[in-house]
Amino acid sequence: MITMIKKMKITVISKFLLALSSIISLSLAQTAEEIIERVDNNVVVKTTRYRAKMLISLGGKIREKEFIGYTRGKEYSYMEFVSPARDKGTRFLKIGDEMWMYIHAVEKSTKIAGHMLRQSMMGSDFSYDDVAENEKLQDLYEIEFIGIDSVEEKECYKLELTAKVPEVNYFFKKMWVDKKTYIPVKAELYAKSGKLMKEINITDFQKIGKRNYPTKIIMINKLRKDTFTELILEEIKLDIEIPSKVFTKAYLERK
Repeated sequence: MITMIKKMKITVISKFLLALSSIISLSLAQTAEEIIERVDNNVVVKTTRYRAKMLISLGGKIREKEFIGYTRGKEYSYMEFVSPARDKGTRFLKIGDEMWMYIHAVEKSTKIAGHMLRQSMMGSDFSYDDVAENEKLQDLYEIEFIGIDSVEEKECYKLELTAKVPEVNYFFKKMWVDKKTYIPVKAELYAKSGKLMKEINITDFQKIGKRNYPTKIIMINKLRKDTFTELILEEIKLDIEIPSKVFTKAYLERK
């Protein structure tokens, strides 16, 4: 009789612990979604207009490039390099999943497609897709809350993101989100094979309206040695009207 009571108690306790575990897991999942929603609210915008510097470090030597850019939602992106002189007039246009590159010196545009979108943009550690990305993470990834961690003395939520759609630049991400600003101050980007491809560090931001918008982003390509690229965004305007002609091939190929 005593043995039977003990077994019943153990069974009840086991069921209770199992139920508690399910509740905790559900709670963490909801928390993870809420965190990513705050991140998306910061960085995903209707439109942007900006000027940017790209500092490319190769073997300790720094190459600086400047460009202007426009975006509209996740479908449209336009970039035009203004310096150095050899890059001036080089332009990029993204419409949906298609991108074109125009080189002013030869007055000709070339389509960039497929795996080429993941290649280095203008010799930097950013790919074409990296620079043009403007889509909500919650639409692309399953989110899991891992715990609390710190990055550069900032207390962060640590999350793991696994792709739930095939059209993603990176299948898996580890992300550290600042608890105060909801900026992903660090992220590790992985291929489907589990190989670490890149690391991103966001080191500064600007308060624009209700958003904390990243303005300094360091990209480290783990497949290249002794190299990183810092992207600095300046003269940023968010959610403004941008003429539709900017996102056309006619504008891209204008003389």
